[in-house]
Amino acid sequence: MNIKTLLLSSAFVLAAAPAFAQDKEITIQIWGSTWENGLKAISQQFEAETGIKVNAVTQSSSGEGLVKLQAERANPSVDVWFATNTIASEAGQDQELFVKIPKDKLTNSGELIQGAISDDWVGIYYYPMGIVYDADVVTVPPTSWEDLWKPEYKSQIIAPAMSIYSGSLLMVANQINGGTIDNFDAGFEALKNLNENVSLYYSSDSQARQSIVQGEGSILIGQSSHMNAIAKEGLNMKMVAPKPAPMYFDVMMMTKGDSQDEAAQFVNYIISKGAQEEMLARVNMAPVNKNVALPEELAAALPADGDGFVMDGRLVNENVSDWTVRFDEIAR
Repeated sequence: MNIKTLLLSSAFVLAAAPAFAQDKEITIQIWGSTWENGLKAISQQFEAETGIKVNAVTQSSSGEGLVKLQAERANPSVDVWFATNTIASEAGQDQELFVKIPKDKLTNSGELIQGAISDDWVGIYYYPMGIVYDADVVTVPPTSWEDLWKPEYKSQIIAPAMSIYSGSLLMVANQINGGTIDNFDAGFEALKNLNENVSLYYSSDSQARQSIVQGEGSILIGQSSHMNAIAKEGLNMKMVAPKPAPMYFDVMMMTKGDSQDEAAQFVNYIISKGAQEEMLARVNMAPVNKNVALPEELAAALPADGDGFVMDGRLVNENVSDWTVRFDEIAR
């Protein structure tokens, strides 16, 4: 090969390289706090190992995110969507937008705990809804859901609005007050009585954390990652997950985007032991990879065997609009 041919060949390779790199990228849609606190760094590691760039667009909630995706159903710009399992279970029926999980391409799927993968989604971590509190302020901490109604906790509770965590607080209030899945009157009456103890209803995780750091309350009804994130601000946070404890998976779904092979590689990477250990260290959520050991403090915050329950996604999605109207009347 002469010098001219070599130079021409080199120029071709250099010209082609950027186009190749641009082809190897995916877009994920995810909650802003989850991206900044955990997935951003892990995605950068994924890119370094695979050459596949990960672009992120954020959503404030799974419901809002689904509306965005449905608006571009004919030509989705997002390849991997992050959602709660309750929303994902319903969204999976939209076969024009989503594809089934290619389990044959997920070499790490054999390491998943039971219940962490379905035909439509793959879990990234799981967590209970529980009671997170500032142990330096709450001298007699609550040990049960019923304790939250005690008068000594007046104006001390930061609670989730109906728009976040799929009505979990209503579910708990209904169960402990004798309600049924067909009638939530007992739950709404209990929430009405709880209202005096609530200083703020939050609609995002970042709002919840900011509120307790700023002293707007000392007890937060939320999930385990709050305990770790708020502790980094210098507060002495503890958590209990009493029976009945709503259990959630945050999950990944794949759309009919143009980068399904790359998306499958990303999903497989996220459930690997290494990525799961990194996620655990960053967001303090229980890993879905069974080969990852739980730290003692997180293990203690998880509900005892038999005390947790997984919410019925279909029931939630069919009723959440009506529940929101009733809840807003209480939360004014």
